[in-house]
Amino acid sequence: MLDRTQAPPIRSVSNIVLPEIEKHKLPNGGNLYIHREKNTNAFKIELLTRGGNISASNAALVQLSMKMLAEGTLTRNGHQISEHIDSLGSFLEITPGFDHSSISIYGLKKFFKENIQVLSEMLYESSFEQKALNVLKEKEENKLKMNQGKGSYISSINLRKSLFPEHPYGYSLSKEDIEKLSVEDILAFYNSSILSFDIYISGDLPLSTVEIIQTHFSKNIEATEISINSEDSKPEIISVRDSKFIQSSIKIGKRLFNRTHQDYFKFIVTNEVLGGFFGSRLMKNIREEKGFTYGIYSSLYPLNKEGYFLISTDVKGENEKETLNEIKKEIVTLQEQLIEDSELETVKNYMIGSFVNSFSSPFASITKFKTLNSSNIEFKFYEQYINQVRNVSAEQIQQTAQQYLDYSSMTISLVGA
Repeated sequence: MLDRTQAPPIRSVSNIVLPEIEKHKLPNGGNLYIHREKNTNAFKIELLTRGGNISASNAALVQLSMKMLAEGTLTRNGHQISEHIDSLGSFLEITPGFDHSSISIYGLKKFFKENIQVLSEMLYESSFEQKALNVLKEKEENKLKMNQGKGSYISSINLRKSLFPEHPYGYSLSKEDIEKLSVEDILAFYNSSILSFDIYISGDLPLSTVEIIQTHFSKNIEATEISINSEDSKPEIISVRDSKFIQSSIKIGKRLFNRTHQDYFKFIVTNEVLGGFFGSRLMKNIREEKGFTYGIYSSLYPLNKEGYFLISTDVKGENEKETLNEIKKEIVTLQEQLIEDSELETVKNYMIGSFVNSFSSPFASITKFKTLNSSNIEFKFYEQYINQVRNVSAEQIQQTAQQYLDYSSMTISLVGA
């Protein structure tokens, strides 16, 4: 009989078998990557374009250019495109980003070709009409106005601007950039960046997948690498005060590195201890013991060119100062005291379990592959994940915290009453 008073044994995972990803060339440039998952009756196709902030002069150009793909073609208006996609039981997703932007369709296997046709139509036959752009501008300005009323949004924007001055990673949407955007601007960005793409597709796919894709996506360009003169950032405290904010939004961060850095694995384990999961030190202190917040997390955001570290939470205004003191205290503790073996083992087991589980959901494998491939990192990078995490020592965590988590080197962005 099962003894429910005893926790199940912890099974150690030593390695992971990576799924097979097919690679095919697209006509006139670009690559097609395929991961086949049978018996799901569904698929996902994603066009990952070079049209991210890194290739643009502002965030509005990226966001509106990508969204205009769904606002009308030579044969359908935006409403008709939406209705057609709905009639296929499909879902369209457009995601502007820092290094790349994407347009994706989630669909049913039986309508695979129809979905590919409409995606191809949006990419190659978008009409980019002034009337549709005017409507989209109004929508985006309204969304921006709503976001600018949220403390968490403002603190995030202010932090990135400070960390990445005069850099595309620091771009944020502005009303002025939206208003001055023209059809000519969008067409120029479309031709120079959006038409440069790779395709990632996964799910239950027909045998003729490669031929169908190559037929419908035959035009591809080579995007020009843009030279970026990045200024160094200096730590500062940014404080925005307004009585309309009920809570205080706290963002603390600094520029750091990406997955290619030699200390990447040591840092992500150190971060996990500090604030990377529900059992982290920041969560135990500020949520469970103090009751100041529903959640507090720290993360490393690795981008193509570099990355940044972020601690994020929202608390009552009266608890802002003490929260900042407790965050600093937890960082100093990591720097001055070795973590106990039992806590470190718990963190490692959680990280490895989450990593293995991250390959199990539908379309997850191709997404994991895309994350690395789009940064020019080989898929076998994941093969070393488990051993690298397991081999991080308590001494290395202390050294990593000392080297990279100096509180005085961080920018603090606060928004509250």
